[in-house]
Amino acid sequence: MKDDYLWDGSGQAEPAVARLESVLGQLRLKHSKAPVPRRRWIPGAAAACLLAGAALWQAMSVPPPAATAWKMEDRALVAGEVVRTGAGESRRLWAEGFGQVELAPSGELSIAESRSGYHRFDLRAGTMHALILAPPGAFVVDTPSSRAVDLGCQYTLTVDRKGNGTLDVETGWVAFLHAGMESFVPAGARCLTRRDAGPGIPFLRDAPAKLVEATRRFAETPSETAIREILDNARKEDALTVWHVMTRTEGRQREMAFERLGRLVSIPAEVTAERIGRGEAAAIDLCWNALGLESAQWWRGWRRKW
Repeated sequence: MKDDYLWDGSGQAEPAVARLESVLGQLRLKHSKAPVPRRRWIPGAAAACLLAGAALWQAMSVPPPAATAWKMEDRALVAGEVVRTGAGESRRLWAEGFGQVELAPSGELSIAESRSGYHRFDLRAGTMHALILAPPGAFVVDTPSSRAVDLGCQYTLTVDRKGNGTLDVETGWVAFLHAGMESFVPAGARCLTRRDAGPGIPFLRDAPAKLVEATRRFAETPSETAIREILDNARKEDALTVWHVMTRTEGRQREMAFERLGRLVSIPAEVTAERIGRGEAAAIDLCWNALGLESAQWWRGWRRKW
């Protein structure tokens, strides 16, 4: 078929266009006995109108985004909505009976998913402060490098324009996850995260400067030099950091971390270097319990829900 048929009716119509004309022809007015003159632009115009109508019907059939439990300035936010703050301004989001989030200046945050008992945000840039009153695992924040799972707490999460970030926990716990890598961050601790490496090793905010710097280097390149510097500068209260080093290493490096952990806390006699070297979950859990923070079964139980 030549294109001319759609505009002036000349030439041979394609079968699909002919069938369309036949169907539309049955809908023409029948009360007039006078012949209806053929307008040469009808075939193409009819097809265009039909396509436009179909597009309009499809657009009208898509339901609008659903309102969520989260509000900002006395209006409900919808799923997928992006909240941005300019320089010098902040925004407060809250869900009654669940918690609140404050987005600091120059931030970008969206509600990726929101349903009863579960809410997931996406922090693309900037700083947010969260105070969550809901059960553990009900509030999740994704960043370009890690996922923060709230375990009933208050924390501050920052993401720079490169996708790197910092997590500071004030009360409770946060699990920092990425591609099978896990960091468990209690109140008073900090954890860095890199876009190309995921969550790093958490450390207390008052940890020795040399230990903190060594954790930064370990995140970039887990060298034995960085590991030794972490272990040599770890205090008893820094056993949390040593435990994470132990779970992130293998062979001799893991053995070094286990030995240092045994000097900082009292490890049960049934936990041996051989069991730790093999990566036995039960032995690693017993080492965690020796930190005196929370039972390993506590956070493993919540992990099953993520």
